[in-house]
Amino acid sequence: MLKGGISDPRNKALMKMFNMIGIGERAGSGVPDIFAVWSSQGWTEPIVEEQYDPDRTILTLVFSEKQAEKTSGKNRRKRTGQ
Repeated sequence: MLKGGISDPRNKALMKMFNMIGIGERAGSGVPDIFAVWSSQGWTEPIVEEQYDPDRTILTLVFSEKQAEKTSGKNRRKRTGQ
């Protein structure tokens, strides 16, 4: 799913209608596009959960920035004169 390329619409009739008026596609690129936008904005990576019985996929989108990587004390400059 994260690679894209597979389109699995919930409502095939609606998808076909959008294709007929030129605003839909069957590229299966939606999820990779979402991950790319989230990454470009510096937001926390989306969370994908797959559940079975009943089958469902839950995509959680968080609008918070990624936490900066912690640096070790060795990389910090020592303050002098204080």
